[in-house]
Amino acid sequence: MSLHIDADGVPDRCLSFTVRSTWGHFKRVGRSVTKQTYRIPPRTTVAGMLAAIVGADRDSYYDVFGADNAAIAITPLTDLRTVNIPTTGLGTDPGQDVTSSVGSRRSSKLTYQNTTGDRQLHAYEVLADPAYRIDVALEDEAFYQKLREHLTNGTSVYPPSLGKSEYLATIEDVTTDCNPVRVTDDSPLDIDSVVPISLSEAIPQGGVTYSVERSPAVMEKDAGGRRTTRFDDYVYTQQADAAVRVGDNAGGVPVTVEDRTVVFR
Repeated sequence: MSLHIDADGVPDRCLSFTVRSTWGHFKRVGRSVTKQTYRIPPRTTVAGMLAAIVGADRDSYYDVFGADNAAIAITPLTDLRTVNIPTTGLGTDPGQDVTSSVGSRRSSKLTYQNTTGDRQLHAYEVLADPAYRIDVALEDEAFYQKLREHLTNGTSVYPPSLGKSEYLATIEDVTTDCNPVRVTDDSPLDIDSVVPISLSEAIPQGGVTYSVERSPAVMEKDAGGRRTTRFDDYVYTQQADAAVRVGDNAGGVPVTVEDRTVVFR
């Protein structure tokens, strides 16, 4: 039977796995000078990582992870801490600082980057030892089954990474065919995953720090490649052992998956 996601965004089953790496970097949209990172991988980044695992072509999988036919919940498993790493970079634009002195009248001249000049210094904000529990459900049965097979067998067409390609990630603790169960309790709930609500909807707790982010969530293909059609605002905690406390009137539908309470988006 095909997987189904109801009108509230709750799937009848899902895949769950842990992804972790030594480093992670999810570049914030609209930041150009300092390479700042999101603390939580954007929904579009998770979609790209899963597409890499199954070997989907670039710009071919956006409809699979649409707003109505895909559901993803992300739960941080480690404290979210960052370090700044200075790096030196060399430009690759052939229209800037180039030389074409190689070659002779008998051979074609080559234009290549001038590597004798000074490099540019960039500071990257990088997540240290990030790990996340991902719950994912897709109504595209062929894509879902292919992803399920790769996760179960520990294989991938392209290696998964947390943001930058050099931050290779490991996939572990895979659980297939989890059955999310709606939480019917009307009392305040502690949500382990990030919660797509505003900060004003989160209930304050002593000793718990809430943070908010706004990141790309859904993309579609266009003539130029792709464009973002939806951004998500969400609340999360900086501490792995803390949860976001919400009331019964908060947005999203809390469900239990394994031993966690999460909200799909």
